[in-house]
Amino acid sequence: MGDLEQEESIGSHFFAIQELLLLVLSYISPPGKERVSSIDTDTLASLARVSRNISNAALDALWRSMHQPDAIIKLLPPDAYQVTYYTAPFRPRQYSLKRPLTANDFVVFDKYAPRIHYVDFSKWSGVLGPGCELFPYIKDFRDPIFPALTDFRWEPSVQNGCIGAFHLLSRKVSLPSQEFSLLMCEHTSYQPDSSDQSDAILRTIDAFNDPALPWLPDVKKLTLRTLHFLPAVEAAVRRLFNLEYFSCDLRVGGALIEHLANLPRLRFLDLRSLSGIATTDPDGTHFPVLESLCVSGTLPSIAALLPLISSPELLSVSLKAEDLTSASAASSLSSLCSLLFPPSVPTRTATACLTHFFFRRSSGTRSIGADPGSNAPTRLPLVAFSPLYACTSLQTFEVNVNPLAIGVTDADVHAMARAWPLLTTLIIAPPRAKREGPPDVRLYALWALATRCPRLRTLAMEVDASSEVKAPFRAEEGTTSSSGHAVVMDELMLYTSPCGDPLLVADFLNRAFPRLPSHAFHVYSTEQESQAKWVVVTEALAYVE
Repeated sequence: MGDLEQEESIGSHFFAIQELLLLVLSYISPPGKERVSSIDTDTLASLARVSRNISNAALDALWRSMHQPDAIIKLLPPDAYQVTYYTAPFRPRQYSLKRPLTANDFVVFDKYAPRIHYVDFSKWSGVLGPGCELFPYIKDFRDPIFPALTDFRWEPSVQNGCIGAFHLLSRKVSLPSQEFSLLMCEHTSYQPDSSDQSDAILRTIDAFNDPALPWLPDVKKLTLRTLHFLPAVEAAVRRLFNLEYFSCDLRVGGALIEHLANLPRLRFLDLRSLSGIATTDPDGTHFPVLESLCVSGTLPSIAALLPLISSPELLSVSLKAEDLTSASAASSLSSLCSLLFPPSVPTRTATACLTHFFFRRSSGTRSIGADPGSNAPTRLPLVAFSPLYACTSLQTFEVNVNPLAIGVTDADVHAMARAWPLLTTLIIAPPRAKREGPPDVRLYALWALATRCPRLRTLAMEVDASSEVKAPFRAEEGTTSSSGHAVVMDELMLYTSPCGDPLLVADFLNRAFPRLPSHAFHVYSTEQESQAKWVVVTEALAYVE
């Protein structure tokens, strides 16, 4: 590495401009949370030999992310640790110390560990190797272990020793400083045969499960997938006050809702299991800056939450309902949508700034059917969502409540087209069960969307294209020209839709969506005759990219 002292090379002069160096490095090692496999390590290694300045920048890029714990263990002296292997397949099983660590063992460690910003020790990082079992000993000398840690994704497990990564957390200096994702698929407890687990790991398991230890980091972004395996986790969350983004699968009750409602900077809320809500101050200011809401629960529990939101800029709402079996589901849903614009928040009511709306049936919903012995699914009329017509800024509307059918008519399509001129995505998914009879929406009703929603790029719904009436859209609009829809369509999906004259259908599509590529057009028809006709339609689409 003697070349590092020579700052007069061509490469050194070339990269003396810091902005140029960072630009090149961002191409070789894209900023973010990519795995090492996405980084050109050979080029980085070559750059590291150009000059000391470039070496530091290249090493920062190379060590920004960590996905395997053994990389940090190998920074210790080789005589300090040993590794045991599985016999089949032959791969590392566990690290252990051959001798006690000393302060002199961290010379190389200190060159690289402070560069680490993002750690992913979860199944998403691939097969996780060993190494975390030595973290308790490293923390005795370096606390925090990674002082620049901003984002930590962790799936703790006793099986592979990953529970040792508990020692990357630090409430003392608030690490990780930005994001923490905890993913648990099992209880973290002693193994039946814990003879090969060190005392340090056993103490770590105790600390992890001790409800009296508030070890959850007070980060800006917190994701919890614990499946109730973590003791007193709800109480631990109530000790956090810096949250801007919170997502969890806990059964959330009134106490936690009240805490979250009073957080001054919470902008994103994702609750996978909302239960009963009771707040001590229903008229207070709650969720003052919330921008995005994702919630799954019963219609009554969701209805109890929505009026609490006082934020004037609620931009995105995603709802999953668990009880759509009652005869009053449609009226309840309509009332629910009205709650998005409470009189107590006149600013939100006046501006109707909601831009994205999703409504889905929760996977926990009981099976839904019509009369016993009938395969026809229950219908949920689209008019139940009519309060959303006040949202003139709406860009995304997506409804999927399979196995229910969404009752959509031509009038509904025209109402949506008039109400949402900025619409970019419209998805109304039909039930997977075979319907009896054609859809209520004619293909030609889509002309209203083509003419009134010039930004529409994604459209998915089922229509009836079997009508032989010649171009009713022309008589209705008084024109035979193109709709004027100018954007290239990303997707036009017509679910189980019957097809009439394929040339008439193709003519309509070419006029309504003149920039519809054939690869963006999809039709799922169960009838062999209609399938053949839709092939003709696809081949007749005029637009070629």
